[in-house]
Amino acid sequence: MGLHLFEEAFPGLNANIARCEKLGFPWASRPYVLEVAGEVVSHVGLLDYPVHAGGKKYAIGALHAICTKASHRGHGYASELIQKALTWAQEHYECLLLFTDIPQFYERLSFRLIQEHRFCLPLSHPKGSKALLPICSPQDDRLFIRTFRERAVVSDHFWVQDNGQIASFNSLFATYPTYWSLYYCSAFDGLLSFEIKDNTLHLYDIVAKTIPSLDTILDHLPSPIEEIYFYFSPDLLCASSVCDSTTTDFNGCLMVHGTFPVDYSFMIPPLSRC
Repeated sequence: MGLHLFEEAFPGLNANIARCEKLGFPWASRPYVLEVAGEVVSHVGLLDYPVHAGGKKYAIGALHAICTKASHRGHGYASELIQKALTWAQEHYECLLLFTDIPQFYERLSFRLIQEHRFCLPLSHPKGSKALLPICSPQDDRLFIRTFRERAVVSDHFWVQDNGQIASFNSLFATYPTYWSLYYCSAFDGLLSFEIKDNTLHLYDIVAKTIPSLDTILDHLPSPIEEIYFYFSPDLLCASSVCDSTTTDFNGCLMVHGTFPVDYSFMIPPLSRC
């Protein structure tokens, strides 16, 4: 698979792969690699990335962990591997997507940018009176696995189906042993993914068997809230949010090759990006 290449391109990646494998999430990526003199110098991974949108499930693939050894860049190796992945994907997926900070490179390979929208809701809610618990590894690993396996769909408009494989990788990569942004709520026996900045709630995801009400969520927050940004379609929580076109720092912008299944506002949450 090219572990030495991974460590050069993404320092800490190999250790995080090992953590996720201990959780029960092996590196389930279809690898495309190119070797020079017996050494892997370029890699492109392809993941199953099922999406639910408008009551239908779509078979979508996601390219990730795209990298080339620094000494071998500029020879078109990654482009060659991406073309091979695209050829295979034509028979297996309705489209491919990826997240990137260099969209110009992928536009040359017929990928196009998709504008994502977070959703804004102004409100006034006092500091909550109930507690949340941050979760950590390894003591909360079973809780993480259970909640993701039991989770309900968080949006009828757009939702990425993930049993925890992608979320575990994202939430443990830079903050191990703490699960980044994840807190346990006993009131609905589930997890909230969020951050609070200047009395603004940035709500990233809800992982629970039953989606709680917005009031229940707010009652558990440690500060007053004057505004909420939802990083997913909040159709199951409220009806009055406003779309907000924005760029994010979460694994770059979204690009798609092929026919994307939705033409309305949506966003892929940080924990579901790859």
